[in-house]
Amino acid sequence: MTYGCHKRHIPGLDFLKTLAILGVTFFHLMPDVLPGGYLGVSFFFVLTGYLLAYQADGSQHFGLISYYLKRGRRIYPSLFIVLLTTLGVFSLVAPETMGGVRQEVLSIVLGYNNWWQIKESADYFSRMAAASPFTHLWFLGVELQYYLVWPLIFAFFVALKELMGRRGATVFFALLSFATAALMPFLYTPAADVTRLYYGTDTRLYAFLFGAVMGFMENSREALQPNSLGKNVFLVLTAFCSLIPLGVAFLWLDGANPLVYQGGMLVITLVFCATLGAVAHLPAAQVLDKPLFSWLGKHSYGLFLWQYPVIFLFEHWGITGGVALATEIGIILALTLWSDALSAMLLRPRSFMGAGRAVFVKVAAVFVVTVFASFIMGYGCYGLAASSPDKDEAQTKLAAQLNREAAKLQNKEATSNAVPAKKDNAPDLRGITFIGDSVMLGAASEINRLFPEAKVNAEVSRYVNGGADELEKLVAEGSVGDTVVVHLGTNGPIAGSERYEVHSRRIFEMLGAKRKIFWLNTHAPHLKWQNTNNEFLQAAVKTHPNLTVIDWHSEAAKHPAWLTADGIHPTEEGIKAYAALIRDVIVKSGAE
Repeated sequence: MTYGCHKRHIPGLDFLKTLAILGVTFFHLMPDVLPGGYLGVSFFFVLTGYLLAYQADGSQHFGLISYYLKRGRRIYPSLFIVLLTTLGVFSLVAPETMGGVRQEVLSIVLGYNNWWQIKESADYFSRMAAASPFTHLWFLGVELQYYLVWPLIFAFFVALKELMGRRGATVFFALLSFATAALMPFLYTPAADVTRLYYGTDTRLYAFLFGAVMGFMENSREALQPNSLGKNVFLVLTAFCSLIPLGVAFLWLDGANPLVYQGGMLVITLVFCATLGAVAHLPAAQVLDKPLFSWLGKHSYGLFLWQYPVIFLFEHWGITGGVALATEIGIILALTLWSDALSAMLLRPRSFMGAGRAVFVKVAAVFVVTVFASFIMGYGCYGLAASSPDKDEAQTKLAAQLNREAAKLQNKEATSNAVPAKKDNAPDLRGITFIGDSVMLGAASEINRLFPEAKVNAEVSRYVNGGADELEKLVAEGSVGDTVVVHLGTNGPIAGSERYEVHSRRIFEMLGAKRKIFWLNTHAPHLKWQNTNNEFLQAAVKTHPNLTVIDWHSEAAKHPAWLTADGIHPTEEGIKAYAALIRDVIVKSGAE
């Protein structure tokens, strides 16, 4: 994404960049429609490794200073424009999102944001409370770290080439790539948080190395020979056939799927390599050099930088729908045009000097927009300096509370799975099974106070599939009462596509028609699945007469003081209201 090759034009390269940037963009815009679009990031890693190796290996000499200067000139002007503009906009219209932002910005600028996010997102509450318009810049952290160590990697290749020859050194790097690729499945633990695997530089290094192997191969004598007819046919078939599994992966391979971390991402990366190798060696790939692909490929870095700040702002305001989607795309494109033009003017002013009305209009437009944007960027500097660590303190406090509640639940686990007998003449407030996520976990002590013999099973970062799996075990043990209270849906969708609804339906099927089910709906105003989840539950009442929806969303929305800084987890006052709401609805249901 952020590196250009100056040896020769590689036909079709912009087309490949277009595939990658469209996958990533529409994953951010519509994750339910393109759940595997995030895999486009792996393609960019491959392209980075490929182009760095191709240019360095084919050069007469490798200038270390010029190399770093070139990388800095390519990365930082656009990055600073995006950072300061975004900080200014959010400081003006959504200042509540700016708490603790200084550490994040520092990690972005210094190139370790992926590790910073790993630290901050070690568990669920941090991901929810630390939602940010810069979340996507973990990618840039990985890229910058690879840029930093690339001269050492290349020097190692040169030394190996002297000892083993080009072919031997290339084979060694190929084996090294597979060895590093084994790290992700080796570290993977079922049901554990995959943040470390997805963001880790070490677990993503193999994609760069595979790209480097292809770049080294590109400079071999064999690669310079004209293609035979048979080879051209093979390359066409490879390029065409490789697009099929890529399309399937983009449409199907959800990031929560264990297969991704057990070798699936490696397989897709190898398919990317096959696509790149076929297109790079195919003369007919020139037909892919269409103006649209050239434009998207050229501006892929700017498109990547701007997309998440725009999407995050719309989500923060709760603006959804088709018109919102089209508006987001239009804003991303316009901002990319402006920031890329401004970066080019700053770095290469001579390229903008010349006669002609078109040049004048272009320069004037960039100047006018920049004058206005400079006030926003200036306010961004002020917002950065004035930002407080309140959000970090709130996260620490929330973490401590959830850890205390989890410890209490662990100590309170009953030695027997027996469930108290249900009374016929009154609502059974004793033999109730509670299953939920961190919102319920935070209120566990209050729930146990109001429901002394209830069984509360709640944990941080629980998705609907995790809740369904846990309920399946409890049902098999016979430790589920006649009344079940469920609070799942904060962490992610429980509806909207088959892969989510199948787990929600599992819960209804496992609990059966005889048990009473009380499901608290979702209050997470900054998360796009809130309304989808709540609409699904309301519709489910019609097909499941034993289901009652507890409207936590409406109650929490009317009482913002009940919620912590993240707008999701209840405060001490909110915890009492949360548990009381559950009790009141159950009592009312039993009296009807």
